[in-house]
Amino acid sequence: PAGAPAGAAGPPARPSAYREPEPPPIAPEDDIPAEDDPDLDESVLSGHDLIVRELGATVIEEIANE
Repeated sequence: PAGAPAGAAGPPARPSAYREPEPPPIAPEDDIPAEDDPDLDESVLSGHDLIVRELGATVIEEIANE
């Protein structure tokens, strides 16, 4: 248009968003930790014991659900 300022022909072009490529899928049999893995924790804790260990929780009172 005649009255439009120079460079205002339309909305500015948006750069396309860069995305990291998806990692290749890993088969479950290939996702087994090595026996000497230092991060492998042999202790199996869940529930109450896990919360106490990981969060340093203190049990105030235990209620037995019957």
